[in-house]
Amino acid sequence: MQAIIKPRAAVGLELADKPKPKAGPGDVLVKVSKTGICGTDRHIYEWDAWSSGRIKPPLIAGHEFVGIVEEVGVAVKSVKPGDRVSGEGHIGCGSCFCCRTGQSHICAKVDILGVDISGCFAEYVVLPETNIWKVDPAICDDQACLFDPFGNAMHTVMAQPISGRQLLITGCGTIGLMAIGIARVGGADRIIAVDPAPVKRELAKTMGADEVLEKADEATVKKLTDRDGADVLLEMSGHPHAIVGGLRCVRNGGDVSLLGIPADGEVPIPLAEQIIFKGLTIHGINGRRMFDTWYHCESFLRRHPDLIEPVISMRLPYHQFEKGIKAMQEGTACKVVLNWNDEA
Repeated sequence: MQAIIKPRAAVGLELADKPKPKAGPGDVLVKVSKTGICGTDRHIYEWDAWSSGRIKPPLIAGHEFVGIVEEVGVAVKSVKPGDRVSGEGHIGCGSCFCCRTGQSHICAKVDILGVDISGCFAEYVVLPETNIWKVDPAICDDQACLFDPFGNAMHTVMAQPISGRQLLITGCGTIGLMAIGIARVGGADRIIAVDPAPVKRELAKTMGADEVLEKADEATVKKLTDRDGADVLLEMSGHPHAIVGGLRCVRNGGDVSLLGIPADGEVPIPLAEQIIFKGLTIHGINGRRMFDTWYHCESFLRRHPDLIEPVISMRLPYHQFEKGIKAMQEGTACKVVLNWNDEA
């Protein structure tokens, strides 16, 4: 089969021939239809500090997909050949405390598709039955292949009540933009979006932001709210200035959900002044709750089938993947969808 692989510890990804995987007794073999290029895939392509410390080449990249079940293992009961499916890319160990108490998304021994194990940037991918998700017929392939990032946005937004509340969203990359759309249809009273890039601020307006700012300025945010600051901060950028500035913009007693990961790992925060004395509730967001978040995603996309359409910037045949990554690097593309069907 054709696959996009990380062949060696260096910059770049390559198209290569790889053996078609086989389904074990509890596994599902999926013929891939569409995949999404994620920021993680860009990191792997660029071979930055994170990827060079985590990825062990050679490896098939990719973790966002939709496809058709081709074969199932003898122990598989819930899906059959011909089913259209996506899949949760975090594969928990199944036996630790978190996995056994409904928190497998934060399993310490998790294997991630396209990071720790062979991914979905290929004509075929194998996943355990427990990680397979049947796609509702009302949801098109281009939306279904993005359940992973959409789920990250959904988890971040839904970590606290948002209906009738005033939100500050810092970072308008793919997931931040999706969060704006979710918050808008989820009943948020006001959405203030922050990003330094003009093109992303324009996309934020398209997704439903009421106000867009170049940076999270405390005085400006307080003027734009009627309760001395935002009720909720959704931090999606991981940039230290956005994190610290965003915290200053949250009212006393507000909620904060942190999804963005700082590149250097360390962010100096005035803990007493900005968190303890303000009585903030902080949520650390990692991946998707399995499978609460998936049900939320399905419900939203069934009722709002075009919710994340503005985020999709490019659709390409899989062999043009590098064109999509370059566009993401240049800031001219947000989400890129690759087509793995024969006609592509």
